[in-house]
This record gives sequence, structure tokens and C-alpha cells, in this order.
Amino acid sequence: MIAQIDREYVTTAGLPPALRRLAAYVFFEGRPAVVRGQWFNPVVRANLDLGMRLGIREVDRPVFVVGIGRSGTTHLSRLLSAHRDVAWLNEPKLIWNMVQRGEDVSGFYAPRGRFRLGAQDVTPEVRARAESLFGYFLSVVRSRRLVDKYPEMTYRVPFLRALFPDCKIVAIVRRPDDFVNSVLAWNERNAHGGQDWWGVNDSKWDHMRAELVPADPAVEAALGAAGERSPSPGEKAATEWSLGMRSLLASNDEIDEIVRYEDLARHPGKTIEGLLETCELEPSPEALTLARRSTSSRLRDERADFGVLHDVVGRTREAIGV
Repeated sequence: MIAQIDREYVTTAGLPPALRRLAAYVFFEGRPAVVRGQWFNPVVRANLDLGMRLGIREVDRPVFVVGIGRSGTTHLSRLLSAHRDVAWLNEPKLIWNMVQRGEDVSGFYAPRGRFRLGAQDVTPEVRARAESLFGYFLSVVRSRRLVDKYPEMTYRVPFLRALFPDCKIVAIVRRPDDFVNSVLAWNERNAHGGQDWWGVNDSKWDHMRAELVPADPAVEAALGAAGERSPSPGEKAATEWSLGMRSLLASNDEIDEIVRYEDLARHPGKTIEGLLETCELEPSPEALTLARRSTSSRLRDERADFGVLHDVVGRTREAIGV
């Protein structure tokens, strides 16, 4: 499925949203190392450089979908993108790397990065780059509102709030067992040549281990219980889930709404209806219809092995309510 567009999306949302989504995918998002087509990235970068020079800086109440990957962030953003006023950027890592150089923890566009960004990182230059790039995107696709989904922003909520004070921040959370199993399955399908869920040559995991784990005593103590052995894939995924959820809890006051994946699966229409209201978007029959047609209500009940993270995951799960 190219650019998250299929026949159901086109027939439900209509041609304009599909064309906006295709333009976003081709000319704005860039190609990370885990997919094909990196040869096209210079074209994307040249287009973004043009946007920076034009300086179109009209960005009204952008919507940021946060939450760790494999938690429903893509599906939720796709549903919102069916709205006639919305254009969706799906993990525009190249844009964000141009906005805040040194943020790329996966090693796709820069050798080093960092997870945490705060209000202190929003300089006039950073704000100008963000407004120019997102304003240019909205002008090209002729859309009023932006939806940006980027899992790394789970750790950067204060940065987003300072960057766009009028923004809407929506988080989606998922049961830890489902997340861990989904990550392991994703790796089986997509890992190749030193590039997998954990970035290029484990770059994402190394950044997480060096930056985020030492700042969380509970997670650090749990990993320390493993001794000298390397964490298992399940333990690495459980670490990411715990760190991500605890980061959302710490930023709860700055998040406009937290959606539970299970609520979206069981009540897609009601969930999207409430979310549109939160984001100050008019009711959208297209978004509601797509939610009901494309959201699977089948929830698995498979257990995952969290290893040494078992107790931390349990306490975090209780705190966040999934």
C-alpha cells in the first residue's frame, strides 16, 4: 500500500485527500533506510530547501499525533487525514532533521541525535524553519490543517508545545503485550542489513540506552538485573514501551487527549468523533465512515515475555490505564 492509500481510502475519503497524501509521501517525507528509494531523497531535500527560502509561515493549530510506534499512530492519523481540511505527514523525519539538526536517533539522516527536546530548544531559528517547512507543505497541498505523526515526539511534547503554542497534541497508547509482539513481528518482516526497528546498526537502541534509561531509575535498575548479557528483543521492546509511556505520563498536562488503542478498535466512530472535536475540526462523515470501515475490532489476547522489565511494565501499565 503506497503512502497508506488503498481503494477503500479513495472511495471513502475522496480524491483530494488521496492526492494530498500522495504529494506528502513523494515530495515531503523522505525515505528512511528501512525502505527502498533513498536515491530520491536529494529531490525531497531540494523541495524542502525551496520551502525554507519561500518562507510561507502560516500554520494554524497543527495536530501532532504522538505515541510509540506499533501503537496505532499510523491508523489514527490516516483516519484524521480523511477530513477535508487536513493534510497528513507520516513520520517526516527529513523535515524534522532540517528543523532541529541532531534529532535523528535512528541514524537515517544524521549520525547522532537525541530523544529529549524541550522548550529551551525552540530558538527563533528553529521556529522559523518549522513554520516555513510546514507552511510550505500546507500551501502546496492546499490544506488548512496539518496532522503530523512522528513517534519520537513522544519524548518531545514540551518542545512541540513551545514550538506551536496553539497546537493540538494527541497521544495513542496500546497494551504492552500487543506492542512487544507487534515489534517482534515487524522485525521479522522488515529487518535487513543491520537496519531494523532499532535503527541503523542499533542506533535507536543505543541512543535510548545512553540517554533515556539513565534518567529513569526504575528502568535502569531492571536492565541492570540482567547483568552482562544483552537484553533480548522482547526486553528491548518492553524497555521502549515503558520509557514511552512514562514520558507521556510526565507530559500529561500538555497533551490534549490520550486515545487508547482498544477504545479505537471497539468504538471507532465515537472515538474519532470525539477526537475531531478535541482538535477543533468540523464533523467529518468521511473520517467517521473510514473509521468504521477500516478499523479492526479484533483484539488479540497474546502474552509477551518482558523478561527483567516485567515489574516495571506492570506498574507503568497500571499508571497509564491500559
